[in-house]
Amino acid sequence: MAKKSQAVKGVRQQQKTHQWREKLNAVVKLSWLKKAVMVSLVLGVMWWAQHQLSTIEVLPISTVKIEGEFKYLSKQVLKDHALPHVRGGFFTVDLISVREALLELPWVEDVSIRRQWPDALSARVMEKIPVAYWNTNKLLSSRGELFEPKEIKLTVVLPEIVGQEGQHKNMLEELGRLQAWLADTGLIIQKMKQDARRSWTLTMTTGLELRLGRDQQHERLHRFVDIYDQQLKKQIQQIKHIDMRYTNGFAVALRQDQGA
Repeated sequence: MAKKSQAVKGVRQQQKTHQWREKLNAVVKLSWLKKAVMVSLVLGVMWWAQHQLSTIEVLPISTVKIEGEFKYLSKQVLKDHALPHVRGGFFTVDLISVREALLELPWVEDVSIRRQWPDALSARVMEKIPVAYWNTNKLLSSRGELFEPKEIKLTVVLPEIVGQEGQHKNMLEELGRLQAWLADTGLIIQKMKQDARRSWTLTMTTGLELRLGRDQQHERLHRFVDIYDQQLKKQIQQIKHIDMRYTNGFAVALRQDQGA
């Protein structure tokens, strides 16, 4: 009888343990189900919020602010040019499209655009710095880029470069070199020309014309600088042009058309 009683107790204990495990599993499953439902709800709310914020009606862009220092551009022109490309709300507006639209303007060197909460764009615009005319109707920037404004009204006097198409960067660099070598003379290049035969001519702000020819233009310019103080400086105002294309000398033409 004792053994039978112990066996019954063992069976009951196993039944209780099994029931406890089933209840625990049910609780665990319910907990995970609640978590899954909560995650789904959160994701749904996030999707709905993103969808709402991405529409034009929610947080539309109403202002474009232009920043920068300008001599040849105006903030109003920049703003008027940018606004037609501002499409979408605060989170969906295409910043690249607005930037590219501003870069189309001849005087614009670079643009950076950022959103400004809650309804504005801020565009910082860098203006091109003109350093020379190119073939009369175009300009060269400080970066060596060629551009052509509809109307050229400069606040500074610039040298003029005349040359073959596609050579503007090389000739701008050459202008810098030649002007540096002329520093000791005090002469300033007003016009630098390379004709179709690749012959070089420099015209100074004084009106003096210096003919260097096609070959050895650097050597000839150095020779001119060497003789300038001793032989040319005192009468430079009377000289119309100097021809340095001679092997062992040079030719001078006076403004009164008297040869020397």
